[in-house]
Amino acid sequence: MMNTKTRIVILILVGLLITALISRNGDAAWMMLPFLAYFGTGILLTPARDKTKLQVTRGLEQNRVDGSPSVETTITIKNLSKDTVHLKMRDEQPGDMIVLDGETTRHATLRPSESTFLHYTFTAPRGDFAWESVHVEVGDPLGLITTEMTIPATGSIQIRPHYRKFKAIPLRPRSTLHAPGSIPARLGGSGTDFYGIREYHPGDPLHSLDWRMTARHPRKFFTKEFEREEIAEIGMILDARPNTELRIGDDSLFEHSVGAAASLAEMFLHQGHRVSLLVFGKRMSIAFPGYGKTQLNRIMNCLAKARVEGEERSSAHIDFLPIRMFPSKSMIIVFSPLASTDRSLYQRLKASGYQALLVSPNPIDFARPILGKDEYTRMAVRTALVERRLQLDSIAQLQVPVIDWKVNQSLYPLLRNAMTHSRLERVQGD
Repeated sequence: MMNTKTRIVILILVGLLITALISRNGDAAWMMLPFLAYFGTGILLTPARDKTKLQVTRGLEQNRVDGSPSVETTITIKNLSKDTVHLKMRDEQPGDMIVLDGETTRHATLRPSESTFLHYTFTAPRGDFAWESVHVEVGDPLGLITTEMTIPATGSIQIRPHYRKFKAIPLRPRSTLHAPGSIPARLGGSGTDFYGIREYHPGDPLHSLDWRMTARHPRKFFTKEFEREEIAEIGMILDARPNTELRIGDDSLFEHSVGAAASLAEMFLHQGHRVSLLVFGKRMSIAFPGYGKTQLNRIMNCLAKARVEGEERSSAHIDFLPIRMFPSKSMIIVFSPLASTDRSLYQRLKASGYQALLVSPNPIDFARPILGKDEYTRMAVRTALVERRLQLDSIAQLQVPVIDWKVNQSLYPLLRNAMTHSRLERVQGD
């Protein structure tokens, strides 16, 4: 392939030739000889494509990272040919990656079996990113003739949402799973807190006998019971519908919901509960109920891929949300800024026997920095706030705790208050 240098040499040769023919001057023809020799040398020294063998490998510091940290990648290219190779390598970054340090292109001359490296550091937003190949231009030492090659160099990385590690919140679910956990189940069994005394049954351990009560009733034996501690069934719904998204510059209301969902998933799974996730929008993503680190990886994978895409379709209406994927009597936590017709979802959840909780990022407070200061704007904001308050109150009347979350405030105290409060009411940030 010809490059700029080749075209310049050809133009000079053509110019000298035309000049020699028009002026019939032999000196102009003799001036062509050095350029012809230069051009011919470049052609003779250009390596044949079929004889050029290069090996490229890509190494990534990590394959999965939380948040948007800096990640290092190193590309190694080795000359497997028998001849010396002059090359230029270039690596293209997928998606919205930003290179922080290092170089993404490099010129090198490699002798047989010699290697060179391309090293750089990048950062990227939440999502999945993959590389397929590296572009290499192989040419002659003079840089006149080059051959483009695309060499496979695969690699992938997943940037997961950043989450905060919350302290454990004592839950009060209406129903628990019959498996050892941290939630008092109001049932007798193995535990640490005293629950009551009953008559002895054959097979009860002797160390649980209440000898004082037995002494009062010489012909009967009594056993101490402790309150059983079990785990909860928790489902999370992340609203990814386009009509609930609000973006200001690089900041997104949806990203705050994603971070909150990731933080709660980590906290609940660390407590030993069984957790599931449904991302609801144009594309649905589901992590079915599970436990432990494996389930946390599944949920983080869903959240890393979660996107607010395109126009809302009829199938993305809230009435089509498949709530039956959650086990019966689960505690359902919904992350949504709310749309005007969303009350029906909470009616369905209550009618189906679920215990619901709404975490609603406040879009009006989120948009305040870009709103005007004139009287008409202030009236519009007050009207929107009243409308939102009425909507939240209508959901709270269904005995659904509501957290009106201003995203610049910490979510943890609001969650702790909503999940441990004896009465179901709307919880609002200061």
